[in-house]
This record gives sequence, structure tokens and C-alpha cells, in this order.
Amino acid sequence: MINNCSQTFLVVPKLIEQTTWGGSYILNNKNWYEKKDFQGLKIGQSYELFSGSMLRDDIDSSADSTFTGQLGYGMQPNKIFYQGDEQKLISLNHLIKQNPQRILGTKAVKAFGAEMKILVKFTQAKGNSFQMHVQQKDHSSKWRFKPESWYFFEKGLTTLGVKKQINWNDYQNCCLSIEKEIQDIGKKIQDKVISISLAKEQIEEIIKKYNPWQYVNLVKVKKDELIDLSKGGIHHSWEKNSAEYPNGNILYEVQLDVMDPTSTIRCFDKGKIGEDGSTRKLNIDDYFKYIDRSDKNNDPMNHLTKSKILLENNDATIISLQHTEHYSLDKMMIRSNYSGSHTSTMGSFHHLFVKVGKVVVESKSSKLELTKGHSCFIPAGVEQYSIQTKGNEIAEVLKTFI
Repeated sequence: MINNCSQTFLVVPKLIEQTTWGGSYILNNKNWYEKKDFQGLKIGQSYELFSGSMLRDDIDSSADSTFTGQLGYGMQPNKIFYQGDEQKLISLNHLIKQNPQRILGTKAVKAFGAEMKILVKFTQAKGNSFQMHVQQKDHSSKWRFKPESWYFFEKGLTTLGVKKQINWNDYQNCCLSIEKEIQDIGKKIQDKVISISLAKEQIEEIIKKYNPWQYVNLVKVKKDELIDLSKGGIHHSWEKNSAEYPNGNILYEVQLDVMDPTSTIRCFDKGKIGEDGSTRKLNIDDYFKYIDRSDKNNDPMNHLTKSKILLENNDATIISLQHTEHYSLDKMMIRSNYSGSHTSTMGSFHHLFVKVGKVVVESKSSKLELTKGHSCFIPAGVEQYSIQTKGNEIAEVLKTFI
């Protein structure tokens, strides 16, 4: 089935069920919400590219009625469902092992070795914890550096950075006090002294009393804005406001593929507690040890990036959304048929995600149709390909590369 490194591959996304903060946006975007096996599921994230990605090379996403992607269950992460012929699934890792340079490209291999280290996620999140990732200078065996960026498909609400002239001791004591009181409530649940419903009422009052939001910047993010957290050290969280943001935050995340337990430092989990009184482990002392306290880096405006037009002609407009030493993200607005320097791999794999419309991606040895919400992986060995719109709508394609 796999005889060279010069063809494009359809990505089989891994969908992550999140019953507490997911929703229907991702499945609707992919036109899968009505599929029998997905009905009623709340999907929090779709892994569009990661170290464990599976691919297909024999179909297009609109024509195969059995193609539904992989489904990973939030509470059972090792349980994977796939409807279709599993014999047709191709492991990205297997491709890379055959020829790292031709699959990943010389730039990626030089930066990360012979493995996929970029993680691209399509996310619907209705809130998450107060957290941060360490800066590169603080990378260690305990906390690994994890640059990441958020591109907003819809308007969103976040906290970003810490306010000027706050009292850092007050902020830390606020987080410690909330944690202690919630732990005490958890113990009462375990001892069957109080019910879970009463516990949640008490936790809500505790959070109102201490109000940790008083210490951080609340930011309304516009549609198509990008927040750059790639340097690390900055406080961030996704916020919940059901009245103004009924879908939560709809984001396209690009980051290094580093697991949360070794990269995400949390100081406040917004009162989440299990039916058995359990809570998620926080690292409050480390949060305050490693957080960047400078006014400049805590200014949200320094993390809202400005896009740059790279090319504009009758066929396409190419916009650089972000370029970092770790990864780059372009938006390609295709009006007819584009083939040029921006569809030349030039030493890096390309990952394409269709945000709007329908396109045909064609190289010398392959042709792949992609509809809205679907993505493809293009090995560096393809070297050159074209993107053609299918229909009257201007297509928007997000390209991730090194």
C-alpha cells in the first residue's frame, strides 16, 4: 500500500469525548453529528495531527460513508472506536520509521529527531483551570517546556496574564485557601457527612468569597484572532459564559506534543470535584515559582498576534498567522487553483485543515478531496502540490509546518 513518500494522506482524527466541557460543534463542523455512532456525544477535542496519528491513502472524506474517525473516550483513554476497515489504517509512526527525512523533512528532523513532535488540536472547551507552562529556561525532568498557540474559530473568552500591581502573596494565599477548603469538603463527602449537591453549593460560595479572577486579566477574543503562548511562563485559562458564548471557546491549537502531567501547572481548578469527593492535583507552589511576573509579558496585547499577508493574487491569498522557532501556521484563502512557493514543502511536512469550503489537494502521485473540518498530511517528499477549490465558495485552509 505504501510504496513512496510522495503522496498525500487523509488524517483519521482522534475524537476525545469530554462529558463536562465538550459539545457538538466539532462533529457538526465535520458533518458527522448525525452519524449513528456519534449521536449524543460531547466532543471536547479532535486530534488532527499528533505522534499517534492514523492515516488513510485510499479515500476522500466526502465519499466514504463508513469513514468516521477514531473515538477516544475521556474516562477510558485506551478505548478506541473506529468504524471501517482497520486494515486500511496507516500509522504515521510507521511511515516516519521508513524514511524520517522524506516524511518529516530535514527541518523537523533537525529540530525534533525522527518523530512527530507537533500536536494540532481542534477544540471546543467550556472553561478550564488556571494554569501555565514553564519557559524554555526552566525546562526540567519535572516540568517540560510546552509552547502552544490558540487560533479562535469563533469569539471567545479567556484569562491571559496577571494584572499589574497585584499582591502576589495575596494571590497565592487565595489559591491555597480555596484548595484547602475544597479538600476539607471532599473529605466530608468521603465520610458521608454531606451530599455532593450541598458540597457544590458550598464550593461555589467559597470561590465567590476569594474570587481569584480579581488577580488575572479577563480577555474577550475576536473571531480569527490568535493567542501566542509559545514562550511559556504566562497564566492562561479558557472561561465559561453560557449566555454570551454558548459554545464555549472554539479553538485550533498548535503546540508541541507534550503530555499535560509533565507540562501543565495548575493553581485553581474552578471548584471541580468528583462524586466521591476527589479533586485534581494542583501545583500551586510551582505555579508561583515559575510564573513570569513581568508587566510586559503579562500584557494580553503582547500575545495577540498580528497576521501578515505573504501573497495575494487572483488564485489565492496567503496569510501568515504565526511563525515561531517551533512551528508555523498560515491561512490559505484559495479562490481557484493555487500552486507555488507556499505549496512547496521545502524541507518540512505540511498539515492542511479545511476551515471553510471544499478543496482538492493534488501532487504528482496522488489526488485527495477534503471537505470542511477534515485534514491531510503531506510528507516533505511530496515537494510540490496544488490546492484547487471545488464549488463557488472561497476555501480557507490552515497550513501547519516547520
